[in-house]
This record gives sequence, C-alpha cells and structure tokens, in this order.
Amino acid sequence: MSDKKTFLMIGLPWYDGPDDTTVKDYLGFVSYLGGLSERTILRKAIGAERFDALELPPLTGEVEAEPTVEDYERLGLLQLGLCDYSRTSLVGLARERIAEHCVVSGADYLMSWDADMKFPMSSFLRLWRHQKPIISALAFTARDPIYPAVFGVKMMPEENGDKCYERSDPLFDYPKDTLISDEHIEGWLASGGAVSLVDVGVFRTLPQPWYKSTGAGEDWFFCARAAEAGIGRFVDSGLVAQHKCHDTVWCDDEMYWKTRMERNEDYEFNWGTLSEVTPL
Repeated sequence: MSDKKTFLMIGLPWYDGPDDTTVKDYLGFVSYLGGLSERTILRKAIGAERFDALELPPLTGEVEAEPTVEDYERLGLLQLGLCDYSRTSLVGLARERIAEHCVVSGADYLMSWDADMKFPMSSFLRLWRHQKPIISALAFTARDPIYPAVFGVKMMPEENGDKCYERSDPLFDYPKDTLISDEHIEGWLASGGAVSLVDVGVFRTLPQPWYKSTGAGEDWFFCARAAEAGIGRFVDSGLVAQHKCHDTVWCDDEMYWKTRMERNEDYEFNWGTLSEVTPL
C-alpha cells in the first residue's frame, strides 16, 4: 500500500464567522471533506482492492464530488487542517498568516473561501484535479451591475521607464466551461480569492509578502506577485460560485448574462462599447 499523503489546509480569512445565509453550506462542505478523508483512511486500512469493490453510499448528491479510483490513488491519505483567522478587519493580514501556517505545518494545499459565498460540494476535487498552482472557481462581484471577478491586467511603461499596472479590465465575455488562463486575455490574469485552491509550494517559492492590501485587494496583489514570478493563475469557468449581494440576491453566471442583456448601457457607461450579447 502506498504511503502517499495529501495535506489540505482549510483557511478562513473572514471578517466574522460564516454568514448567516451560508453557515449551513459551510458546515456541509466541511462535513463532506471529513467524509472524504475518512474514506481515504478506510481505503488504506483494508486495502485498495477490497475498498474499491465496496458499494458505498454517495458522499453528496453531486456526481463530480464523488472520488474516482484515480482520485484515491493520487490523494493517498487525505489529511485535513484548519486555520481560522476570522473575526479580523485585516483580510490581507489574515491570508498572510494562514499562508505562513501552511508552510510551517507542511501542508500541500490551501483551500479558502469567503464567508459570503456558496459553491458546489465538488469544488475541492474539481479544482484539485486540474493540478494547477493557483486556481479559483468563477465568481462575480456583488456590485451593481455585477461582472466576473476575472481580470486582464495590462502593464505599460511610465515616462521614467518603470513599469506600472495601468489597467485592470474584467473579462466580460469569458469563455464558458473553460480553464481560463493568461492566454484567454490581454495582459496577465488576476482573479478574486472567493473560492480558491493554492499549491503551498507557491508560498515556498515566492518571498513574502504574498498578500497585501494595496487598494486593489490582497487577492489581486497575490496574483500580481505570482505573475511576476511566472506562476500560472487559472479560473475554472465551469465551476461557478454564488456571491451574496447586500440584499441577499445571489450573483452567478445566469444573473450576469441577464443583466448584460437588460442593462447593457450601464456596462458601456463604465467600460465603453462591449460585444453584443446573444439571448440565453
């Protein structure tokens, strides 16, 4: 039996505890991860052949949340850790301390999500299966009008010759069901950290600071540091998270395209002429 192990750290860089509209989802997802970990322990204890022959009940109602034999082989023993740095107004500092803890504790991956997000139970496995250094689910802003939290950042030289991040444009017409990367945008890709999975090797490669609030957001800053080091950043547009609006309206892909169609003038007022939207 293989001694393969995967150490997943759950990081909670929240202003407060889970939102009152997402606490059930939070508990459900953590319970799912616990169930997944238990099954990897059982597989090691009784052997892969006996375990794979068992007819176990599904962990969830999502097909993609159920681990395959290949998943089990690649995961080995799934070990879980929790770093709760919530109840702070300094989210950038919270993410930095969580990342430090991941390095010190020997974690392999860091999965974190914002307290006001809802996302599928399959999110961990679907992000992990891509085997990318930094990858996020597709999320949307809670601003009005909403837009994807995926950005193309163009760097232009200043008059004195130094580079600067001149412009950060949302990827309005993002490709659906696609692993979005730099090749899909002008410039380099930055994304929000709403639901993300990071290979902890990234933190071991990059010198600190990793996250810093510069006015553009600590998650944007992290993407900038990674881009400078040539580390890939990806967004799975087939894995959609929902973001709580202030009046508890959930922002997702369906709402985004509906708003684009019905209020295109609001987008063009802010960002100029955009491509015509085809009715859903």
